[in-house]
Amino acid sequence: MDAAEQSLIGRIWAAIEAKDWKTTISALEDGVSVTPESLYVFELYADTLLDELQNMEAGWLLLRKFVRLAIEKDSKDWLLAAMNQLFDSSRDYSRFPSGERLSMGKELSWHILTLCQQEDAHSRAEYYEAMAHFFHEFGNNDLAVDLVQMAVTLLEGLSLKEEVQQPLLAQLLKRLAEYKCHKAVRAALL
Repeated sequence: MDAAEQSLIGRIWAAIEAKDWKTTISALEDGVSVTPESLYVFELYADTLLDELQNMEAGWLLLRKFVRLAIEKDSKDWLLAAMNQLFDSSRDYSRFPSGERLSMGKELSWHILTLCQQEDAHSRAEYYEAMAHFFHEFGNNDLAVDLVQMAVTLLEGLSLKEEVQQPLLAQLLKRLAEYKCHKAVRAALL
């Protein structure tokens, strides 16, 4: 990050902390136009629109742009960030067009699957976890469970420091339990 980008991010955070949303949005718009390669600025912009301001219309437009850029860049970080922005379990997407979200999720998944073939085991585990959110949300829970299980297997096979590996495994195992529980409840209801 160069000095200009650091200064811009400092300005953005000062406005966020002051809850000066007009200045925040103006600085974020500047950030996106001046530093279009900054994933951090795009994520911060999306988070501000969706979480702080609850501006779903502007947030949705930004997410569309975010997904397009992620696909154009064909970058692990951008693809995962776009997938997480679209399928973050802590966010309410009820006011977003589900068909369009599904379509964007499918397109991101296709690019992720293509790209992950060239990646190391740790990166593939991250990809599988991100795609599992998508498949779980849109009803393909069996595939979501399979993806999380593959991610667990990949992480267990890595020689990572325990303080790095254990939190990652704990997160995956928690998600696996949630998905399996969902699967069992659904089977009981049918």
